[in-house]
Amino acid sequence: MSFMDQIANNKPIALACRMDSERAIRLTKDIFNFLIKEKGENVVLETRIAPRIMSHNAMDLSEMSASKVKFLASVGGDGTVLRVVNGLYQKDPPPLLGINIGSVGFLDETNERKIFKDLEKVLMGEYLIEKVSKITPYVVKKNGEEAKLNNALNEILIVSSKHSKVLQVSVKINGVFLNRSYLDGVIVSTSTGSTAYNLSAGGAIVFPTLDIMQITSLNAFARSGLKPIIVPIDSKIEVKLLRPRLDAKIIIDGQVSIKGITPKTKIRIRKADSHVKFLRLSKTLYTNYFRRLKKKIIGQLRVPIDDSPEE
Repeated sequence: MSFMDQIANNKPIALACRMDSERAIRLTKDIFNFLIKEKGENVVLETRIAPRIMSHNAMDLSEMSASKVKFLASVGGDGTVLRVVNGLYQKDPPPLLGINIGSVGFLDETNERKIFKDLEKVLMGEYLIEKVSKITPYVVKKNGEEAKLNNALNEILIVSSKHSKVLQVSVKINGVFLNRSYLDGVIVSTSTGSTAYNLSAGGAIVFPTLDIMQITSLNAFARSGLKPIIVPIDSKIEVKLLRPRLDAKIIIDGQVSIKGITPKTKIRIRKADSHVKFLRLSKTLYTNYFRRLKKKIIGQLRVPIDDSPEE
């Protein structure tokens, strides 16, 4: 029986990892051996890591769909998750289990210390699915046609091509003019991306399964500032570049950069026809999210319970 025939009869678990980290590669090897030797699972490896572990078990991310793969374990951090999500089959991607070996890893569910116990839980079906939406930017051509760019899980960033020069942009929502601003850039984020660049820029934290888009400005000039605004995800956001002789660039999830976006160009952003499903290992999604938020984003100041002001 060929390798692909085995996949058809027994959906494999997929592994992807950060390639510039020997620590990530070693852990991926350990997970591969654990799943195959101790659990008898069928395992495929992202094409770029396969030569380091088992070459003939390779599969491209773009071929990994929910119909072909049980779930995908991503070893690295949030950057690895974003890269993997961007490369996966977009119409029906498999659920994703993030394994953090970095510093924050907010999107990740587990780490190298807990991964083998957590894999036991996943294999026994003891998990929840957190399904989240993505958004898509389109560049409008001179003839009015739209050029579709990559989907974004976190955010779409529109920034000046020159760090010392501010953009002038107008923003419309569902065809209604909202604001014209001088600013360094505009972030349009998903609820998932609300805790990423959006949060650093002063935007709000939004529960990940809420279907919204958030518009947040970067360093708006004086009184022209666009304040953070949250709109339904089925809204149509349009950002037009107004300042002559100043190009912009579009950065998608910090992974893909499209340069040379010329003045007068319109960028439209809408809900993507794709989603991401994260495996979560808590009793409820609320418990899971607020635990991760407190631990990795908000932090906690240890103050004595009986602390009181001087009378």
